[in-house]
Amino acid sequence: MSIIPIGPFMMRADIVIFLICAAAGFAALRIRLRQTPQREWILDTYLSVLIIGFISWKFGMLVFDPIRTIQHPASLIYMTGGTKGIWLGAVLALVYAALRWNKKRENSGLLLKSALLSAFAGGWAGYVFQWLWADGAAVNSSLFYMLLFGILLTMSWLQFHSPLSRFLTLGLGRNGAVLLIMGALFVWVIYDFAFTSGSEREANISPNVEGNPETIAEGLKPGLRAPDFSLMNREGQEVKLSDYRGKTVLLNFWASWCPPCKVEMPYMQDFYDKYQDENVIILAVNMTHLENSMSEVQSFVEKNGLTFPVLYDQSGASTRRYEVVAYPTTYVVKPDGVISERFQGAIDEDLMVRAYRKASDK
Repeated sequence: MSIIPIGPFMMRADIVIFLICAAAGFAALRIRLRQTPQREWILDTYLSVLIIGFISWKFGMLVFDPIRTIQHPASLIYMTGGTKGIWLGAVLALVYAALRWNKKRENSGLLLKSALLSAFAGGWAGYVFQWLWADGAAVNSSLFYMLLFGILLTMSWLQFHSPLSRFLTLGLGRNGAVLLIMGALFVWVIYDFAFTSGSEREANISPNVEGNPETIAEGLKPGLRAPDFSLMNREGQEVKLSDYRGKTVLLNFWASWCPPCKVEMPYMQDFYDKYQDENVIILAVNMTHLENSMSEVQSFVEKNGLTFPVLYDQSGASTRRYEVVAYPTTYVVKPDGVISERFQGAIDEDLMVRAYRKASDK
């Protein structure tokens, strides 16, 4: 989960991408449906589907984890319903679209063509953004999808007023193979978006160097060796990141005044309570140099009943070394000391479990 700086504000990357795709799809329909009598009906359906899907995804925690959401209502601001929320939003949006279609079945062909055109436009815009935002090997992956969706958008745009059978094959004729390829493409894109987070994509294309981890270059991207550091814990003992070599480490940078940190900590404690007997540890680095007083930090730790190791970065050196610009930030470090993923912003227990299992190859 990445955070994108927009002026002085920080926004979740998945929400930014959703808004970009939604705007692109709406713009494509608004232009292509010009002078079409059903234009307003289609646009109204499109916006309603997007709103239903977004709200279901963003606030899906109320459905899937109601008790903890009520206990920590601020989680509705900083978290989403995750993968389950995506599927919930998709199902509810499809149900709504089906009800709208049932009232005007004579426009079913136009509705389907509009849905595909907006999907191609949104997919193209989303991958253009990722291509501009990405670096390294991620550029090649985003460029491939950008070109693919660009071709699909162009062909569907040109064939939009053709009969439905011709439109569905993008003018290539009634070829079952074309329909099969189109269907497989949609399934893959949905699966890739729903089950692969932004940080996981970054990890999958990062350098993968086999051999002794000590020979791997040190850095902050997935696939590189996490920089070592030494800080004091609550007992005044010196602790190093390398002391936990052999364990999966969730290295979390936080502050007691940070609203999303307050939301995230109970989930971290729940995760630690369940998995502390396994080969995983949470290493919580308090950005002490940004705190008002040490007493506030200690009060926060006691109030939340934190039992995992808490370290104090009083000089801010480790925070700067790990280039922490969004609070909280969590690095997932594999047992060999290599970074598996990075999350900017609050994460819930489900995401912690998935990150831990991925880093531990479980």
